[in-house]
Amino acid sequence: MPVLASLNDIYRVRVSAQGIIKRAMRLLGAIASGEELAAHELADGVEALNHMLDSWNIEKLTIYALVRNSLTLTAGQQSHTVGPAAELDIPRPQSIEQGQAFVTGGTLGTAEREIEIYNQHQWAAILDKSTSSIPSRLYYETAFPLGVIWLDPKPDVAYSLLLYTEQMLQQIFNDVTTSELSLPPGYTDALANNLAIKLCPKNGKSAPAEVINAAIEGKANIKRANQKPVYLSMDSALVGVGRWDITTGEFF
Repeated sequence: MPVLASLNDIYRVRVSAQGIIKRAMRLLGAIASGEELAAHELADGVEALNHMLDSWNIEKLTIYALVRNSLTLTAGQQSHTVGPAAELDIPRPQSIEQGQAFVTGGTLGTAEREIEIYNQHQWAAILDKSTSSIPSRLYYETAFPLGVIWLDPKPDVAYSLLLYTEQMLQQIFNDVTTSELSLPPGYTDALANNLAIKLCPKNGKSAPAEVINAAIEGKANIKRANQKPVYLSMDSALVGVGRWDITTGEFF
């Protein structure tokens, strides 16, 4: 029986980028079992894998985690750039949604107050954006390569912005032969089967039906695992404080 280095080994498959590419090529029948990849085949595989990971990074349900970032705001400054080497130095968020932004520090102390996320229309409708206080509204301008976070009111002190952002899937730029990919369960199988389909045109192959089905099923399993529950909320000022009567459908 193999000895596990740690309990975490139960939950992951040790694989390199080269390993995923070789498996994809075997699934296509482009190489035989035990056959090594030619240099151009490995290069083509890395390129296709990187492009596929880039594509998956904009599919919300292929992202497996939200990362908590604590960022220091500048007092009196309404807009802050966000992205690598920006004023808020984190990977550029693809989006910021309700429940992903909080403010703490200053007069709030250690309390964390949720910030309401506004869309462009709501943000434009705020007539006076000159006030300074604890930020309660946020509009995210998805510019590239740096996004811009707009806050209203402007922070009157250097509060901390707690931002939960999507953990992007890492692309392969370094050692593809020995460096291990760190991915949750289910990803290596889904990547190999979907990559096999991506590599079909370069290898003059058609993907077998079982590979197509496995690719669809593997990606669907990832999305089911990453699905987050959606909770219904309602302003207490509208409904008051009470209980919901499931018989009459009314609050009392």
